[in-house]
Amino acid sequence: MKQKVKVLVVLIFISMSFLFSGCATKVAVQMLQPAKYHQASLTKTVAVLPFSGKGGPEFSSEIESVISGVTIDGNPYFNLVDRVMLDKAISEMKLSTSGLIEPATAVKLGKMVQAQGIYTGSVSVANTKDQRYTERREECERIEQKYNPKTKENENTGRCLSWRRWTVNCVKRTANFSAVPKLIAVETGRVFYSQNISGNANAAGCEDGTPPSDEHTLLGQAKAQALKTFRNDIAPYYQTSMIKIMESNDKISVSLAKDKLKEGVNWADKKRLDAACNSWGEAYNLAPNSPSLLYNLGVCAESRADFKAALDLYKKADNELGKPDDDITLAILRADNAVKNQKKLEEQVKSMAN
Repeated sequence: MKQKVKVLVVLIFISMSFLFSGCATKVAVQMLQPAKYHQASLTKTVAVLPFSGKGGPEFSSEIESVISGVTIDGNPYFNLVDRVMLDKAISEMKLSTSGLIEPATAVKLGKMVQAQGIYTGSVSVANTKDQRYTERREECERIEQKYNPKTKENENTGRCLSWRRWTVNCVKRTANFSAVPKLIAVETGRVFYSQNISGNANAAGCEDGTPPSDEHTLLGQAKAQALKTFRNDIAPYYQTSMIKIMESNDKISVSLAKDKLKEGVNWADKKRLDAACNSWGEAYNLAPNSPSLLYNLGVCAESRADFKAALDLYKKADNELGKPDDDITLAILRADNAVKNQKKLEEQVKSMAN
C-alpha cells in the first residue's frame, strides 16, 4: 500500500515551575523518527523462526508480537508470514524447530513462504540472581515520662529510655536478558540486521515487608527493554522533545507587539497553540526582528511538521539574538536533524504493509 508520509505531531502543553527560573511554559512535541536500521525497516514482509537458547522459542513469539504490533497512522507497518504456513515449510525442509539457520537456507525458506526477510536468532542470557543481605531495625520499647503539675498527669517527653533492636533478612533480585536477532534478506542472502539487544531489572524486599518481584516478572521486564530496542531499530518510532516558549521583549519597541507576545504565551499556557501562533504572527508583523517571536513561530512551524520553515526561523532568531542560547541551539539541532531524516522517513513509510 502506498501512502503519503505523515509526520504526526502531538502537542501537550505543560506549565512547569523551576527553582531558579520561575514559571516557564513548555510544549511537548512528539515526532515520528526513522528506524535506526534503514534496510530492516524497508523489509516489510517477514517471517520469524524459533530462536535458539534458553527460552528462545518463547522469545521469538514475542518478537512476532512486536513486529505485528507496529502501526503508523493506525495501519500495520509489516506483513508477518502466517505461523501455520511457516511451520509447514520448516517441516517440509526438515529444519530444526529451534536454532540458527544459514543464509542460503533462509533464502530457500523465505521463497517458500513468500517473505522478503527471515528473522532468526539466539537468546544468550536469560537469568535471575538473588543477592541476600540483612537490614537492622529498631523501635522504642519505653519512653520517658514526667509529671505535669498543670494537667496533673504523666506525659511523654519523647526521650526513649530503652530500645529493641533486631535484624531482618532481605533479598535483592536481578534479572538479565540478552538476545541477538538477525534479519536475512531472502533475495540476496545478506544480513540486513544483527544486533545484541538486552535489558535488566531488579527489585528488593525484606521478610518484614513487601517481597521482591518474582523471577518471571523481573525477567519479563528485562525482556521488555530488549524488545523496545528491537522495535525502534526496525521501524519508525515516536520521540518526544520538550520545547520552552520564549517570553523576552528584546527588540520589541511597539507596545501592541509586546502585548501580543504575552497574549500568545497565555494562549499556549492554556493549551491553545493555534491561538498562540496567531498572536505571535500578528506581533511579528510589528516586530520582525524579535528573537522571541522568531523562535516561537519556529515552534509553531515545528508543531506543523514544517521542519524547513522551523529551521529557518530558529536560525534567524539565533542571528537576531547575537549570543549563545541553549534553547535556540537545541531547536536548531532538532529541526536540522528532522530535515535530514525526512527523506529517509518518507522512504520507510511510503510502502506500508497491506
